[in-house]
Amino acid sequence: MRAPRPLGLFLLASFLGAGTQAQASPESSSAAERPLRILLTSDDGINASGLRLLRDTLCAAGHQVIVVAPSADRSGSSGALSLNVYLRATRSEFSCGGTPAQAWAVTGTPSDSVLFGLSAVLGDVPPDLVVSGMNSGQNVGRAVNHSGTVGAAVTAAEEGVPSMAVSISIHMQDASTGFSQTGAAAPHAAAFVRELIAQLRDTARPGEALLPDRVALNVNYPVVLDAEGKFDPALVQPPRVTSVGHGEVVRPRYYRVDANGLYYSAGHICGLDLSCAPEPQKDADTTALEQGAISITPLAVDGSARPGQGWLNSRLRRP
Repeated sequence: MRAPRPLGLFLLASFLGAGTQAQASPESSSAAERPLRILLTSDDGINASGLRLLRDTLCAAGHQVIVVAPSADRSGSSGALSLNVYLRATRSEFSCGGTPAQAWAVTGTPSDSVLFGLSAVLGDVPPDLVVSGMNSGQNVGRAVNHSGTVGAAVTAAEEGVPSMAVSISIHMQDASTGFSQTGAAAPHAAAFVRELIAQLRDTARPGEALLPDRVALNVNYPVVLDAEGKFDPALVQPPRVTSVGHGEVVRPRYYRVDANGLYYSAGHICGLDLSCAPEPQKDADTTALEQGAISITPLAVDGSARPGQGWLNSRLRRP
């Protein structure tokens, strides 16, 4: 297999045009010249609505999708692994473009699910791509280090498999509706991911991986509200190549319940019940979302310096 091209050359075509095309309509079609083999997971669990919507969107695009995900919600588990314990994996089937496909529910973490999928389910034939999501709620700034959605993608990239994490933001002005507009944005986010994957596929040379080795993408789709508080896809700004910000998303607070050492851990959300500190990081993912832009952050998963992407921003097509 050839060595992959530099990150910028891979992603440039994805960012040139993918944003506005994907936002036009959740049902817009994309070229499916070569179906991909995709392993799909989610830290929200195998029954999560975001996973199912993304599964059906990718299946409708002609891809072969295999689902391996935690049997229950394992949010906030980062890249944790379950070691020296028994895991139960329950197999079921779903229809993927009219063809029976496998779904596995694993009593473990998102990273457990990825490794189980790569070894026990797929074996010697790795997928073209691992996709983790879609998560309900953004995974940007400091949350990247704690996110099970991102942790699953990082685990796949550590194994040399191209991967991306996908999250849809929540808008604080939508809190009174239970963040219903995140659900309204979900089909558009899934359509964007479908087009991004198509661009990565279509710009790769024969035999090349979809992404550079040991690099994962962290994709965050914004929820932008109109004057009536409804999600408006026309207000979503084109994708930006970003860096991981320093801003907080969730700040746990610990409340003593009794004198026997019992505490309650509450996950307070920045901007909802905690004030947000200013974002000091230039080109941060947090800033892009705040400004209504799709954020795509390349993550180096081998401990090296972050992938260079500043020059790519200057080459993005602007509306």
